[in-house]
Amino acid sequence: MIGTCKNCGSTESQAIADAKTLGLQQEFQSGVYTCCQLAQWAQEQWAAWFEATHEDELKNRNELSGTADADETETVLVPVRFRQRVPWFRRA
Repeated sequence: MIGTCKNCGSTESQAIADAKTLGLQQEFQSGVYTCCQLAQWAQEQWAAWFEATHEDELKNRNELSGTADADETETVLVPVRFRQRVPWFRRA
């Protein structure tokens, strides 16, 4: 495949990147799978990953907002250090 595929529109570099991402680089190079198959599988994997991370975000957001009541809040003190000038560093 040189340039762009007429079926799926993938470039050679995109197909190689998809093959690496899916762990099918050897199979792609030996001709077991086509760039069109890899493009479809990579898109499915990306969509599944995106959906899973979105669900995790919503779940975490609901857990955080649901468990932190105003009565249960706790004050936390964090020690703060002020930056001191280093003797060997001088401004010109």
